[in-house]
Order: sequence, then C-alpha cells, then structure tokens
Amino acid sequence: MKMTSTLIVTALLPLLCHGLPAQNPPTKTQRGFRVSVNLILINVSVTDPDGKRRADLEARDFELLEDGVKQEVKFFHAADAPFHVALVVDTSGSTASKLDLIRKAAQRFLLKLTPGDRVALVDVAGRVQVLQGFTPDRRLLSKQLRRLGTATENGTLLHDGILQVLQAVFLGIEGRKALVFLSDAQDAGSKTRVEQLTQAVYLSDAVLFGLLVDTREAISETLRNTEGYFSRLALVLDARSSSGVDQVKQAARFLLDALPSSIQICLVEHVGARRAMLLLPYTDDRNQLKDAIAKAHVEVRGVEVPSSWRVSGSTLLVTDSKMNLDRRIQSDILNKAGILVVGEKPADQCRKELLDFARRIPDPSELRTGLAELPAKYREARERMAALCDHSGGRSYDLVGISQLDNFYGQVAEELRRTYSLGYYSQAAPGRYHRIEVRLVTGTQANIRSRRGFVLPSSPE
Repeated sequence: MKMTSTLIVTALLPLLCHGLPAQNPPTKTQRGFRVSVNLILINVSVTDPDGKRRADLEARDFELLEDGVKQEVKFFHAADAPFHVALVVDTSGSTASKLDLIRKAAQRFLLKLTPGDRVALVDVAGRVQVLQGFTPDRRLLSKQLRRLGTATENGTLLHDGILQVLQAVFLGIEGRKALVFLSDAQDAGSKTRVEQLTQAVYLSDAVLFGLLVDTREAISETLRNTEGYFSRLALVLDARSSSGVDQVKQAARFLLDALPSSIQICLVEHVGARRAMLLLPYTDDRNQLKDAIAKAHVEVRGVEVPSSWRVSGSTLLVTDSKMNLDRRIQSDILNKAGILVVGEKPADQCRKELLDFARRIPDPSELRTGLAELPAKYREARERMAALCDHSGGRSYDLVGISQLDNFYGQVAEELRRTYSLGYYSQAAPGRYHRIEVRLVTGTQANIRSRRGFVLPSSPE
C-alpha cells in the first residue's frame, strides 16, 4: 500500500499538541498540523478489572514502548475526539433474509455515535460497493442504508472489502479512524490474500471492530441441501425434428464429459407430446450413459407409455428448438428443469453455453469434502478476523444471531467514546514489523487494549 510522506494530526484536537518541541514546530495547515510520516498514532482503551472505563487518565499516566524501548508520549487526547467510522456490512448468503433487521440495527448504531463522527457505508457481497463516503449527515446515511443487499453477484468479498476501506476509503483521512464490520468472517471469492490483508492492518492506524454472526449451521444446511440436489441429475432429451436428433445427442455426450464425474445421471427422452420415458436409471457409469444416448430415438414418435416419467430432483432438458415447448414438453419438466436449446445456434456457441452450464454445477464430492472440513475452516476464519481486530486495538464480538446486533453495536459505540489517542515519533526502520506496548506508569491494575505493532511503508510517496 502506498502512503503519503506526511500524516495529519487534526487541529480539532488542541490538546494533541501538548509537549511538542518548540524548536521543531510543525507546519500549520487549514485542517491541522503536518508532521513527518514516522509519527505513530495509537488508539488506547483502558478499563478497570470490573470493566469500567478509566476516564481520568492524562498523558503522563501512559508509558509507550517500541520493540521494548521506552518512547516519549508527544501527543495525547482524551476520548471525546470524533472518529471517521467505516461501517462495512456483509449482505451475502444467510443474511439476505434478515436485511430489514440489519438496516434497522445499523440505523440505530448511527444514532449512538457522536454528532462529530463521520460515517462511510460499504456493502460487501459478490462485489464491494461503497454506498456512501464519509459524511456527518445521518439522513443521507439512512437513505443509503436502504441500498444494502442490492448486489446480485454470488460470493462474499470480505477481504477485498476490508482492504479497499483501509487503502482507499481511508486514504487522505486525518485523525481517528475505525472500521466496524458485520460478517460471519467467511470469505468467498476475494482476490486479496490473507497475508495482504494482515499487512494492510499493520500499515494502518485504524482500529477494527468485528461483529461476527454465527452462521455455521446455516452454511452446513446449505451445503447439505446443495449436495443432495446436485448429486443426481436427470438428463431429458428432446428433438422437434429428425434433423435435430444428432445435435441433441452430441450435446448430451458433451455434457457427460463436462459435468463433475461424481454426479449420478439418469437418461430420459420424450416419446410423445408431453410424455417422457426413462431410458436409463441413475448411474455414474459414463460409458453406459453414452451407449444409451446412441440408442435413444430422441425424436417424438408417438409411443404409448403406461405412465410418464416425473421430475424428482435436478433436471436438465436438452432440445433442438424452443418452439411450442408448452405443447411438446410435459409440464413438470417445463416448470422445473433447466433448458438448453442447441439447435438454433452455431456449434461453437452451443459448446460454449454447454461448458458454461457445466461449470456452474457444483461437484457433489467437493461439497461433501467442504461439509467435513467446515468446522475447522469456519473456526480458523473467525479466529483470523478476531486476531486482526485485536492487533489493531479493537476487538471482535461473537453474535449468536442478528437479533443481538443492537446490543453489540451499542458496545462498539461505547468503545469509541472511551478511546484515548496517543502518539510518538519513531525512528523505526520501514518495511519491518515493530512491536508496541502501552502501560500505565502507576502500575495500577487495568485492562489495556491498543495497537500491537506497525509497519512503516518501504516506499512512501
């Protein structure tokens, strides 16, 4: 990540400059005091053993250590300074049916922030959408909350979304920054690697708060249902005319090779108007299926069958024409099956569409593996996001369900209101990780949460 060669300490915090050496005054700008990039800013939360906030602390009460070496506190401010808060909401998967609750909880969260806090809104699903940049306008934010969950793409680009906030949404933002995200911590489809995300957190002075909803049972159920549905596929062959028979058969053979081999397939053909007949029951023997395709008539020929075959699961109709489908194809197939028309397009285009279709069909064996590995991977993803929050000086909260959002959003708002800001000048080498430790000088027993360490950019602009 590229960073500017300077950091701005906001002029809204007059006490922040207490203790600045007179012989090295910063350059005053319209918005604040400009100092060199090796100013390290740390947000610190201090509570007593009973969890009550310590509101009486001053700069002299804190001791800072970098890589074990004591540093002089140059900047200090109490907890009432405003934040830039990026609210990131994961609207993919199991949260889709609870969007109204999510929007209302987010609305109430906005009301719990201080009037000086500026908020940005980011929607994460199959794509990352910055619905609103930083603004203090609560009415505008409320309007944009209605746009949550409007993306139609599949996936959960959580890592991409958080990286975009840290590197782009926060770019040029001065003062205190917080990233609050609602998710189950499960990423699907991001280009951002875990190592990249971790490095971005180390480079940023933003504090992260994660509201982690427990969706493991919902994911398990989805995997089980999807595996059950796609473990078997009925392939229905139909040709309106004799000239389309070879095209339909060729397409069926192509699909057999393109579909996951763990799918069991049965073969069905139309033998009369709205009458279908089973040619071969479910099997994973592709050679047997290809032999049955070769022998199939495919074209409607008026054969009487005691009872038509009925759709009982995943079904695909391969036909040479979409003309008069409602007259030719029995209703349950027409209403429930996927339909591929292969007789009205060039051969290359047909093969591409067949291949695209096959690639969208999940492999049941991979789904079964995913279901077996889910507990460990689910736990690992949540622990990873919780660790990033902890490293930044924030924390994560485990939610059993969306109904707990109000309570935990309230806790985050309270955390932001009781956060001290400290700063010191560092001579740390760029490109390397450096540990930070914050203590109370008095040695009073207290719980201290702060940024654990940092990395300075190797090539500032």
